[in-house]
Amino acid sequence: MKKILFIISILFLNFAKASLLFDIETGIKEYRLNNFEFAKDYFISYINNNPNDKDGYFWLAKTYEKINPKKNSSLILENYKKAYELTLIDNNIEKIKFNLAQNQNLEDYFDMAIMYFEKGDLKASEQYADMMLDINSKSPSAYFIKAKIAYVKNNKQSAKEYMTKAVILDNKYLETNLAKTLEIKKIPDMTQQMYYTYALESYFRGDINTSIKYLEKAKEKNPSDIDSKIMLLELYMKLNELQKAQKLVDEILDLNPNNINARLLYIKLCELTNQKDKIEQALLNAYKINPNNKDTLLLIGNYYLKKKDFNASKKYFEQLLVVNDEMYEAYFGYIYSLIELNETEKAMPLIRKAITLNPKNSEIHYLLGLICEMNAQYEDAINYFIEAIQKDEHPQYYIEIAKMNYILGEYPQSIANLKDALLMGSLLKNREVVDEYMLKNYIKLEDEKRASNYLKGKLKLDKNRIIYKYNLYKIYKLQGNEIKANSISKELKKIKPSSLIDYIDLSEVKYEQEGLESAIKTLNNGLKGYPNSRELYSKKLEFYFLAQKKDEIKKTIEEIDKKSK
Repeated sequence: MKKILFIISILFLNFAKASLLFDIETGIKEYRLNNFEFAKDYFISYINNNPNDKDGYFWLAKTYEKINPKKNSSLILENYKKAYELTLIDNNIEKIKFNLAQNQNLEDYFDMAIMYFEKGDLKASEQYADMMLDINSKSPSAYFIKAKIAYVKNNKQSAKEYMTKAVILDNKYLETNLAKTLEIKKIPDMTQQMYYTYALESYFRGDINTSIKYLEKAKEKNPSDIDSKIMLLELYMKLNELQKAQKLVDEILDLNPNNINARLLYIKLCELTNQKDKIEQALLNAYKINPNNKDTLLLIGNYYLKKKDFNASKKYFEQLLVVNDEMYEAYFGYIYSLIELNETEKAMPLIRKAITLNPKNSEIHYLLGLICEMNAQYEDAINYFIEAIQKDEHPQYYIEIAKMNYILGEYPQSIANLKDALLMGSLLKNREVVDEYMLKNYIKLEDEKRASNYLKGKLKLDKNRIIYKYNLYKIYKLQGNEIKANSISKELKKIKPSSLIDYIDLSEVKYEQEGLESAIKTLNNGLKGYPNSRELYSKKLEFYFLAQKKDEIKKTIEEIDKKSK
């Protein structure tokens, strides 16, 4: 009994994702909007970049079911099996069957099983009974046949167990002579273990609602059982029943505030319910309970990646690699942190290891592109981003190519790639960068009409940003409106940078209006406050590249390498 409880308690808990670009919630959202073809393609990309997250395989299987269950039956089975395997469940548990061929005729198998039983061929009879259970693990007639076979073999204990299951699943078997012979006089209650087993089977066929029903029955058997509550919590979250989930997680933490699995699900629930102010403390609490739990380390590493606190993310991913040095997601998070901290030399051998662990991923090519950018190798960077697109389409890859196109003076190509990014709809999370570069491209092409119309559109570009005001200034210049242009120019001269993005924006203004020396001075001032900023160093390299200062590019790269050591 304890074994089953332990197995199921770890069943749904898997947080193996480090991807910043592919978030499973995007795919689930499209699934719930009935956009199944889009969801399918997205889940495939998600799996490519998060190969150890069972939820990706689970939702892909459900999506294939929605598209065409008959045509996709093998893909459905394959992905449910993979989701099951990733739970790392003990191999001794062989009760779960994944044969989804429901079109096979159970009655034909039943007839064959009875025929062989009557002939005395018990082995063949049992094979057909087992085939029935492969199709439907809750077939009462299959259990009835197995009870008859066990009784003939004089194994009365097994006969009674099988007969009990048959009676529970179909009450009519209580009236059979075999039930009376085995002294089964009333309909027995299902045990907690049976409820758990049926919940498990239902879940890995994608039937969440049925799984919940069995789990609730199991919980009734023992109201203080935390394991069943934890399973229910995860499934409520999968069905987006967040109020039930919130109530349940509160119950669990009241019963045992140090339950690490409940803590991890609470963190996930905070994300789903947009309780962002609670996430960091919840992560630190989970880490305090168990600082060597791989799921906790992965979650906390991802959290600091998204916050762009790369020193913190580096620390936790480094610790995760000590716990599990074969985990692709740990390598990805660690490598990304190193790149953002300008430690590219340290990242390179790790990239080779990550590719070995997960050759299907596209995000490693994205990281290689970022490294090339940090070395002012913009054409090489474009090639890596193209390789990423060939594996998985994502708007960020198109945006990065567009940025490199812009640096290289390939303005029409940059616009084309930005438009490709815009076409990707719900996947696009970085609209502000698209708007920024679209405007800059139109202005470089002196296309005042398109630039002006774009500026009047529904821009996500912050109107308080220096770069927005500078683009507006340049549009007025193209229009010949010197009065408004001069007014903005005076305003720009008074601005004192107070954030990282201010230094980057102001450096562009300085480069175009005052030249290279003034732009570099602005960036160096920024580096005093943000000494490890990849963006500031990238901007320096960009300006040196535009000014054809090869020696300065070399010196800057050497400076970056020296700092990283």
